[in-house]
Amino acid sequence: MGRRRAESAFMPRVRNLVVGSGLVVAAALLLFEHTWIDIARAVTILALLLAVLRLRAERDADRRALRRSAAREQVLSELGTALIHTTDPAEVRRLAVGAAGTLLAECPGARATILEIGEDAFTVTEAAGAHADAPRGRRLPAARVRSDALRGRTAPAAGANSELIDRLLAGAVVVVRNPDELGCAGLEPAADCLFTLLPLTGGDRFSGVLAVRAEGELPAEVLPSLQALRGLVALALAGIALTAELTDRALRDPLTGLGNRAMLRERIGEALARSKRTGRPVGALLLDLNGFKQVNDLHGHNVGDRLLQAVAERLRGSVREQDTVGRLGADEFVVITEDLTSARDALTVAGRIVAALDETIPAGARRLRTPASVGVALSHAGLSGPDDLLRLADAAMHEAKRRGGGFLLHGAPAAQPLSPAAQPL
Repeated sequence: MGRRRAESAFMPRVRNLVVGSGLVVAAALLLFEHTWIDIARAVTILALLLAVLRLRAERDADRRALRRSAAREQVLSELGTALIHTTDPAEVRRLAVGAAGTLLAECPGARATILEIGEDAFTVTEAAGAHADAPRGRRLPAARVRSDALRGRTAPAAGANSELIDRLLAGAVVVVRNPDELGCAGLEPAADCLFTLLPLTGGDRFSGVLAVRAEGELPAEVLPSLQALRGLVALALAGIALTAELTDRALRDPLTGLGNRAMLRERIGEALARSKRTGRPVGALLLDLNGFKQVNDLHGHNVGDRLLQAVAERLRGSVREQDTVGRLGADEFVVITEDLTSARDALTVAGRIVAALDETIPAGARRLRTPASVGVALSHAGLSGPDDLLRLADAAMHEAKRRGGGFLLHGAPAAQPLSPAAQPL
């Protein structure tokens, strides 16, 4: 922008110089008693010279504009190529503000930031340009927007400009002079800057806002490039989110939300790899609900489904946060626990599970009881992989079931399975 201002100031000076020179020449011709024809010729030559200078200046300006346009296209092309190979949302945002900063390099005081709108706050996740470190990482709790509002299903909560948020959610570009209009009090010190807010909307997904500030209005030729940039970034973020959702759905049981067989095998494989490094065993607890078939037969599958969901919740509450709970199918569940110091750690978890499921479970208007039989197996050097560990736990579970329920460690001496009361918790 600085060069363009210099160019616009330079041309009038050139014209003034040429016109002044022409007047001087014309006066000199008059002094030396040249004819009006000679003066007319001189003025014509000067006019032609001025026209040539103007055409050359316009041509140079066009060339510079073309080079700037080609440079902007190059920035967008490189960004698009980089985004194709990026699966990390944080990296997408970093690339986005970097490219936006390049597009705005000639704008005084320009800065690009990414605002994420969470359940209760705006958060500046990335920034590039003038004083980029100041806002980065700022969390602005004054703006409260429910997560459902981001998907366009409910109105924004109090504390933010609802009309402005609605426009952003609809994909409209918004220009504000004061970020307080967003409910973002304290984001910027008082300054004479315009903020252009470009929502990152791809399909029905809202991934945040690309906020651009500069001293004065953005150049007309830059805004279309920023629009194209936000489109690339929005599609990349939406694609990553969709891929993550589809992957998660492929690895989860649709009824209970627990991991399915594929996730369990994946998690066991990762746990076994860590076990080799730490030397601490991995425990697999495979459990079956005693009497579940009778629940389905007597009360119907709807009640049975609600019972399975309640069991899933109790299992989550019986294990550590780092443990994995999954459902193999029907009424069979698995818990993967690692970083164990001994078999007793796994048996303690098994005891908590048996105790939790020994209590009655509300399923609609009914209260049902389906005690669990749990087989416990620990990893060791001879295991061939996840399926081998599950097979050992399954064998222990069937033996515990045959003996009347409770939990049993694979390879333990032949004895009755432990009841919840027999194992200290």
